[in-house]
Amino acid sequence: MDDWSKQFLDAFGSAVNDLTQQLSDDTERWLDNLTEQLASASDHLVRTTDDWAEQVQEAIDPEIDRIVDQLNHVVEPFRMTINAEIDDVADQLSEVLGPLVTGLSGLDQWFEEVSGPLNSTVEPLLQNYPACVGCRNFCGQSYGGNTLVCAMHPFGPEEERHCPDWESVWPHSSSH
Repeated sequence: MDDWSKQFLDAFGSAVNDLTQQLSDDTERWLDNLTEQLASASDHLVRTTDDWAEQVQEAIDPEIDRIVDQLNHVVEPFRMTINAEIDDVADQLSEVLGPLVTGLSGLDQWFEEVSGPLNSTVEPLLQNYPACVGCRNFCGQSYGGNTLVCAMHPFGPEEERHCPDWESVWPHSSSH
């Protein structure tokens, strides 16, 4: 009896296995078919959407062009007026500022003359000639790598803190 039950269980197991395999194959075919149908529907949807967007753009473009043309037509007089006003202001500024700019062209020379006392006061400190601070004779220019301190003392005064030829760079006041 054992033999027939074993055969029955084997046959039953084989039938279940075949049924499971058949279900698995059918499910896989169904899913593959569904995937193909979804891909086809998706492609159709994309093409339809692209066609619709193209139709909308073709319908809207002329209207947008018309609106832009109207805006340009309305704005043009304002643009012309503003450009004319800007040109007038530029001309007026040119008339006012022209003489000032011409007058300022000599400003650099004037500034050099005015700042001369200050440079002569500060520069000797930087050049390590303390006896020359504030001296009108201080030159401080370099020639061939050598600094010319002044005409009386080309290499600086002999005494580090005192120069017998020192003259103030600051103008003397005539009122006492």
